[in-house]
Amino acid sequence: MKRSIKHDRLNLPWRRNCAGIIRTRGLTALLAALLVGQAYGHSDAQPEIYKLQNSKLSYSFTPQIGGRGLAFSAAGEKNLLKVGTAVQEQPNPDISPQAGFIPYQGHIIWPGPQADWWKQQEVNPQRRAAGAVWPPDPFTVLNDYELTAVSDKSATIVSPVSPVTGLQLTKEFTLKDDVLLHRVTAVNRRETPVKWDIWFNTRVSPETRVYVPIADFSRDLRLEKFPEMTTEVKADAEKQRLGLFGFARGENIKAKAFIEPSAGWIAAFTQGQLFVIEFPRQARDSIHPDQGQVELYLEQDPQNPDAGVLELEVHAPYRELAPGESMSATETWRALTYTGKNSVEAHLRALRELGLQGVSSPQ
Repeated sequence: MKRSIKHDRLNLPWRRNCAGIIRTRGLTALLAALLVGQAYGHSDAQPEIYKLQNSKLSYSFTPQIGGRGLAFSAAGEKNLLKVGTAVQEQPNPDISPQAGFIPYQGHIIWPGPQADWWKQQEVNPQRRAAGAVWPPDPFTVLNDYELTAVSDKSATIVSPVSPVTGLQLTKEFTLKDDVLLHRVTAVNRRETPVKWDIWFNTRVSPETRVYVPIADFSRDLRLEKFPEMTTEVKADAEKQRLGLFGFARGENIKAKAFIEPSAGWIAAFTQGQLFVIEFPRQARDSIHPDQGQVELYLEQDPQNPDAGVLELEVHAPYRELAPGESMSATETWRALTYTGKNSVEAHLRALRELGLQGVSSPQ
């Protein structure tokens, strides 16, 4: 059964009656598909990829390279996630206190805040003394996780304990009808307290058009540009009039938005689909003051549209964890085929149809 809505409405993904899990080794064909048709050499040491699917959604992840999400879509549609060629070109990274950043992209979990990434550790004194804010903890984002449970609709993976953060992460993925639930639990495995939050980071194409609800732009939005960006970073004026944030486009952009959202969702239009990330909205004082509950990082060159990235980021509350104490956070993902125009007006009609809080009614 398939329900179609004409013109600029949603075309809901009731396309396939298949359900199952695909586990592959070697992965040349699958990785080529994830990497948008580019061709790469074969490697005998590629990560394992597991695919959860039902008649409405598909999600692929690997327990390797940080327990990373590599593909998500409405059933039968294109991958919504941006995946780096490093997944195939550097499948066996160095995992050490000196390791650097590798642009695998996809979906990953970071600890927050970023300013503390190297402050709660003794294994790299140089980065601690420098107050380094880059790279992310290699033991969290590069390490192999253990696959402890898997079925056709769900999976659980568990990280080793990081000597940088003191945390051990458990990631649970569950497909249920038209949603994918991500649940992440962090446990302090040290004998002393640690302070962190759980930080979801989902990478998509820089051409993606994004919407985040904001009640007061003067109070609830902070924009920061990187030195490489020569022009001013701005909010899209048409969206702002509607109480929604998206970056103004047209120039080279390398900037970040820190947002206190008025409702718990991010909507993104890309690859012929509407991608919605939903999460519990948190009180302002529960989020570390350096961060926003929602953050968007955009790197885009209009002359080279495939080179950049848009990061859809969500922070959970910042907490102190006693030895053995844990905290959890969730995101819920939806993907629906979208056949409407690439305009704010058409996007709003689709968002209203979903009934998302904070979307204005037509005037």
